[in-house]
Amino acid sequence: MKICMLSSVHSANDIRIFEKEARSLSESGHAVTVVARPPCPGERGRIDFKPIELPAVARWKRPWVMGVAATTLARATEADVVQIHDPELIPFALWLKRGGCKVIYDVHEDVPADIYSKKWIPRWMQPIVAAGMELVERSTARRFDAIVAATPAIAKRFRDFGAAVTLVRNSVRLEEFIEPTSSTSRKRQAVYIGHASFNRGLVEMVEACQAARLPLVLAGSIGATESEWLTRSSAEFVHRGKLGRTEIAALLNESLIGLCLFQPEPNHLYAMPTKIFEYMAAGVPVITSDLPRSKEIVEAAGCGFSVSLEDKRRLAERLSSLADAPKRAIELGLAGRAAVAKEYNWQHDAAELNKLYQELSPLGAVA
Repeated sequence: MKICMLSSVHSANDIRIFEKEARSLSESGHAVTVVARPPCPGERGRIDFKPIELPAVARWKRPWVMGVAATTLARATEADVVQIHDPELIPFALWLKRGGCKVIYDVHEDVPADIYSKKWIPRWMQPIVAAGMELVERSTARRFDAIVAATPAIAKRFRDFGAAVTLVRNSVRLEEFIEPTSSTSRKRQAVYIGHASFNRGLVEMVEACQAARLPLVLAGSIGATESEWLTRSSAEFVHRGKLGRTEIAALLNESLIGLCLFQPEPNHLYAMPTKIFEYMAAGVPVITSDLPRSKEIVEAAGCGFSVSLEDKRRLAERLSSLADAPKRAIELGLAGRAAVAKEYNWQHDAAELNKLYQELSPLGAVA
């Protein structure tokens, strides 16, 4: 089949869209085109790209301007199936569906819950916007040919709407990560991969590492306000910037502890942060905040600890206990690697995605 991965928000090299879903579908023999914002990946394989190249516009104009441009490019691909990745594309996707193609809505986040994390939306307006998005998704869910959900919580929500749902988690490609062993040399440092912000526990990470006298390495972007805070606080950390997949694997393979201290915001409660699976795949023990899903993953795998962010002393103690017992840290890390190989390997989720496309194919198989 001819498939179009469509996003007006994400870049064409987005890990979920390109590295996982588009690659897996292409490897299964489908003709895949990614329509998204630049930059495009350097190594593309057999995947085509149509970047949405438009000048910056005001935030309130963006959904319409980007949506029209994205949909126009998607139509030009003459795809059999269009898989959208942004809620703002819902009306455009239904227009594409009327044109004869099948449409899948890939839900990365609990959108109504995520509204409460949008600081650019006035606080008094957030409940109104969240209720509006709930109504939009509820009323359109069954009009899509399928819903692809990134977490079990999102999958349940859309099943309650009566939609056809396939769970495709943000698990990891195990082959991306250097296989750890009990003799792998680890530096006495904690690491955080991804965008660093206050609602993702930046302050807690910095303060806990300082209390434990443990170096902190940040790899990813840092918000402007957060960057100013780091400068004023004279925090001790190393910022490696945005890294490629190979560089991330190398950094994790040399680190002793992985951190994921998300604040208990609505959209974080049942999220499954990819970084947790990346730490586990690299054999790095994990310390997370005690959010329900994160706690469940880490404790079931026996690969680390979950701690209340309100208990700063306990958090620092957990860091120190692992930093001062590297052999124990490595044992926990290897348990995480085993859990990824068994349960959180992308091969499992790729199989679910391919199964969905086989069901959508007129022939019940790759055309």
